[in-house]
Amino acid sequence: MTGGVAGLAAVLLALVFMIAAVSKFRDPDATRRTLRDFGLPNPRLLAVVLPITEGATAMLLVVSPRTGGPCAVALLAAFTTLIAGRLMAGHRDACGCFGAWSRNPLSWRDIVRNLVLTGLGVVSTLG
Repeated sequence: MTGGVAGLAAVLLALVFMIAAVSKFRDPDATRRTLRDFGLPNPRLLAVVLPITEGATAMLLVVSPRTGGPCAVALLAAFTTLIAGRLMAGHRDACGCFGAWSRNPLSWRDIVRNLVLTGLGVVSTLG
């Protein structure tokens, strides 16, 4: 894998994580509600920790893709597992993955999107 391709993958994925983080910071009430509706524990704390984690992952992807890539893959694996579990349980509530931009009902397209993003994380790691 050439450094250019891996670098581009890291930057693209960093942008995605930064957009997700900023959108959650911009509307913390909606973020808390979404986390609560997903049945996650302590949504007030998670509404702060999650966008900080996403932002830190974005920075790591830019500064050190070989470190940020595995962090991104781990986060995406967790997010994908959560979404798949919700879908399999019949829940179609919006994930709020990108704040107000992601108010569409959950679908298997969200899984595909996350798998593509995971691929970017793997490529950025291999650079």
